[in-house]
Amino acid sequence: MLNNINLKKIVESIKKDFKLKLISLAVGVVMWFLVIGGVNPVVTRHFYDVPISFKNQSVLESKKLIRISPENPTVTVTITGKRSDVYSVNKSDIVAEVNLQNATTSGAHRISINFKVPYNVQFKSSSESELLVTLDEEISKTFKVEVETVGQIKNKNQVISKKEPADTEVVVSGPVSYVNKVKKVLGVVDVTNKDSDEVVLTKIIPVDETNQEVKKVNISKTDTNVSIGFRNFKEVPLKLIEINSPHSDVRITKKNIVPNTVSIVGNLSSLEQISEIQTKPFDLSQIKESGSFSVGLELPTDIALVNNDLKIVVNIDVDKKIEKVLEVDTSKLAIENESGRDIILRGLVGKVKVTVKGYESDLANFGSDNLELYVSVKKEDIGKNVQIKAKNIDNIEIVRISNDIVQAVGK
Repeated sequence: MLNNINLKKIVESIKKDFKLKLISLAVGVVMWFLVIGGVNPVVTRHFYDVPISFKNQSVLESKKLIRISPENPTVTVTITGKRSDVYSVNKSDIVAEVNLQNATTSGAHRISINFKVPYNVQFKSSSESELLVTLDEEISKTFKVEVETVGQIKNKNQVISKKEPADTEVVVSGPVSYVNKVKKVLGVVDVTNKDSDEVVLTKIIPVDETNQEVKKVNISKTDTNVSIGFRNFKEVPLKLIEINSPHSDVRITKKNIVPNTVSIVGNLSSLEQISEIQTKPFDLSQIKESGSFSVGLELPTDIALVNNDLKIVVNIDVDKKIEKVLEVDTSKLAIENESGRDIILRGLVGKVKVTVKGYESDLANFGSDNLELYVSVKKEDIGKNVQIKAKNIDNIEIVRISNDIVQAVGK
């Protein structure tokens, strides 16, 4: 009986203000979710400068290709998830990757970027979805190592007689567009205040035609030992040794040797005995035209040039003989008459062509007015053919005269 009364009271208590109690319960549940959500809400987070890696680079190697841009690409990645999960992620946990599998030709390729994030967060977005990749053919070239010096040496009576690299050649490899810019491989040695032989470790770099370093290429050796040597030197004049004479149709109007002095090296006693250096015999009979002609030097066995690459040339201007045809009016023809009778020249034409020969400079301003034509008629020439001739002129040869035969007829 007592149990029935208690149960009844409990039921009545529950029914009393039931709606109010139900609302309170609902509010409590909502508040619980809000509290729980406030403790670990869903958030987003940006990761800047995430490095982009490249997959299947071996494909490029098999195709003799190389990537020239971009060098070190990055991208901004945004992830989302529970706060506790999102903030446990490091930049290194995010993978941004470009697959080069299908990039098999040189040129520009736009390739999708693949993203991977930890399993407990979600990838939301990125600043770039594709990457522009430029590929170029990879080549290699062999270059001779050249050495240049800078600075003033200590002894003004010495010159640098040797600058020899231990590595005479190196291989430059990389994108064809960059390797082709390389004109030489250069090592520069500072010789300031040096006066004795030594070996200097020197950096070597590939340079273009303006001696600026070419980047984005690889070089098989980046430095080398350079042997620097010094010797006494002396500057002496050159003497041109000539043999034979020019051809008769060639007149040399100008002749000079360039350079006219050379710097030589050797021991002091040998240098003191030398006052000039002679050329090898220069054959003037071989000169047919104006021009520059190489000539060698007769160097003593213990003497050398400071510059072994020096080229000695003889510059020559020549005046050649040529022929020139002039038209001359015969109205001014002179008759040297020794016949004692008046003469008529039968067959004389109004104009004749006179071919003259002489040096080009002499004939440049030589015209028909400079010619004096004549015929010589003696007593025994009456009724016979006589020849038209021209008076002699210095350095001018009369080669021929057209229609030069006429008949001397007495009146």
